[in-house]
Amino acid sequence: MSRAVTSCSPHLVELGPDDQLFAAWCEVWAAVECADRPDDPPRPASDHIVLGRQLVAPGGSRDGTHRAAVLGNEVVGALRVLLPLLDNPTVGIVDVAVHRAHRRRGIGSVLLAEGMRLAQERGRTELISEVDEPGPDTAGRLFALRHGWTCDLLETRRDLELPVDEQRLSALEAEAWAAGEGYEVVVWRDSTPDELLDDRALLERRMSTDAPHGDLPVEEEHWDGARIREYEATHVARGRTVLSAGAVKDGRLVAFTDLQVPLADPRRAHQAGTLVLEEHRGHRLGALLKTAVLRELPVAVPDVRRISTYNFEDNVPMVALNEALGFRPAGVLSSWSLRL
Repeated sequence: MSRAVTSCSPHLVELGPDDQLFAAWCEVWAAVECADRPDDPPRPASDHIVLGRQLVAPGGSRDGTHRAAVLGNEVVGALRVLLPLLDNPTVGIVDVAVHRAHRRRGIGSVLLAEGMRLAQERGRTELISEVDEPGPDTAGRLFALRHGWTCDLLETRRDLELPVDEQRLSALEAEAWAAGEGYEVVVWRDSTPDELLDDRALLERRMSTDAPHGDLPVEEEHWDGARIREYEATHVARGRTVLSAGAVKDGRLVAFTDLQVPLADPRRAHQAGTLVLEEHRGHRLGALLKTAVLRELPVAVPDVRRISTYNFEDNVPMVALNEALGFRPAGVLSSWSLRL
């Protein structure tokens, strides 16, 4: 059952993923996403619902809660608070959205204050949030600055229009195979092979320390085989398929890349994590794996028309690889923090 958690205007309501108002909560996010990037399909409601159910299920790696801002009978704003449970015990992740038709009325400020309160109640002292910025002076950026948040990481979004130019792809593929002699490429979908599971967990742990995080107040994450399986099951439940490729040397997985595709509307895919263990860098393994996935994609999910990825500009090798594949800038993703 939904229950009111404050009597001020707007009225804040605590929601579970199966509550009646949750569909309207999802519609707020969809409206914001469509307004910011009209060429991108918004996240479907099922994506939010599955995540919400995961948060309240026992034994997961995260906890969390949702609030809706209600004016009259209309949901006009949405709040989600995520709390890591296996690591980063001081961190809370706060997401706020306000329907464009109801902005500049203080609704976002009310939701943010509620998110801060909920995080503090759970002992969190550092908050993190992300802002998609298709262009300059977005509403999210101005809101974060107005409330005293600090931009700790700025990543460029790059988009790749499909199909990839065959000459470009073949040339990069040949260079990568020449540099990666002695490595085997393994491709899988949705579920890491059992024999590579522990190595995949190590790579995710390294991702939390080796990938650029700017000045965000985050620490090393704890990953094991069980958390990998939770991660994979969540994607499947949310209606996504994940195409992965890994580089294997002497039977050990030493690099991986993931490409996430929402099956309900697969026009736009998301290039997720790519990591090569430090001791295996310099062999063009990132190129080897990304070209392998790009070869697999039109067979597995032929309807994908665009791939988006995000790169810290100082990560020169990854930026160079993506540009060599044909990715082009399409805005930025900023990550913000607030110390309580």
